[in-house]
Amino acid sequence: MRSSGANALAALMVLALAACSHPKPDVPTVPDNPRGRVPLPLSGLDGTLAELTARYKITTAGVGVMRNGKLFWSGYFGDEQPGVRATENTRFNVASITKTVTTEAALRLVHEGKLDLDAPLAPYWTDPDVANDPRKEQLTARRVLTHTTGFPNWRFFRADGKLVFLHDPGTTYGYSGEGFEYLARALENKLGQPFPRLVATRVFQPIGMNAVIEAHREGVAHLARAVDENGVFPGHYCRPNGTCRNDGSYSAADDMAVSVPDYAKFLASVMRSEGYGTEMAKERDRVQTDKGKDRIVDCAANATIECPRAQGYGLGFEVVDYGDFKVIGHGGSDWSELTVAYFYEPSHDAVIVFLNAPNRFALSAMPEFLALLDPRSPYLVSHRAWLERASPGPKSLTPTSSGSTP
Repeated sequence: MRSSGANALAALMVLALAACSHPKPDVPTVPDNPRGRVPLPLSGLDGTLAELTARYKITTAGVGVMRNGKLFWSGYFGDEQPGVRATENTRFNVASITKTVTTEAALRLVHEGKLDLDAPLAPYWTDPDVANDPRKEQLTARRVLTHTTGFPNWRFFRADGKLVFLHDPGTTYGYSGEGFEYLARALENKLGQPFPRLVATRVFQPIGMNAVIEAHREGVAHLARAVDENGVFPGHYCRPNGTCRNDGSYSAADDMAVSVPDYAKFLASVMRSEGYGTEMAKERDRVQTDKGKDRIVDCAANATIECPRAQGYGLGFEVVDYGDFKVIGHGGSDWSELTVAYFYEPSHDAVIVFLNAPNRFALSAMPEFLALLDPRSPYLVSHRAWLERASPGPKSLTPTSSGSTP
């Protein structure tokens, strides 16, 4: 049993951790989650999230709740770096959520008439590994965005390190970071601009996203420091095995660093279909690829939950369609981060959770974060399922849609 002094010290620590939540609204508790909405933050939510951050050894956490398309509440817990508390300026490596920004750049280029979703990418880029495979002619931007390229997630998972077609393009779902990199190279060659420049001029600058890093190691100000389970920091954009990204390198699929408020600006822009309008947004939000065993909601295994009418990938975003409302979002996972962000259509409520921590710790914590923020979230269902089927070890605890890269 703790002494009264120990209890008092623990209480003080929780209050200190909670000090960085913004704001602390005095709002009524919503007893139940109306369909297609996120409940208002409960009184004392910041303290509870701070306690979860400490309990699960989360290095840094950033959380946001949007109501009606605006950031209503946000909280920041843990340290940005040793001795420096996390704030609204803290940038988080969001792993595969990076793909949503690449998607938005592509959709805006379609609206400009500079990209055709269904035209072959081959005239602008062919990876040397598939140069002799005629299926390269079947690769299109739509197949990249709907994860039907036929590529593996990453070629480095293969023993030979080669990019290959596992399936014919357009025939089946297969999550692939390689596909997004392929699209980025094609766009660079087609338009004669570095991909980070295309993203900056189509997405970051129009939206006013200032706390974002796309080209790696160009700067690390306010970047949450990633450590392994022993607390060792291998370096920004480095991995425990010693590999690091080159200065100025980028990925169209992974490792963007962004603050919670800036990603909320991004989601608000997506909700408003800025840069391409409502007809393209309907295509974006229409389930075009069934994810099969990787579905967010496994209806057969969860008889007590509401089963969606359809679910899978639209254009670059995961879509869970319940008929009268949809959930549109994406997640990300790597050795040192676990992230999820999504919004409800048409209410434009949203949840953002960025966890900077060893993946095994973060995967244990994420269901509890989501249960507090949005107890009916389909992403809560999927994260609970990942946790339940995981065996010991951080590698096995990485969700199947991981955006990890070396």
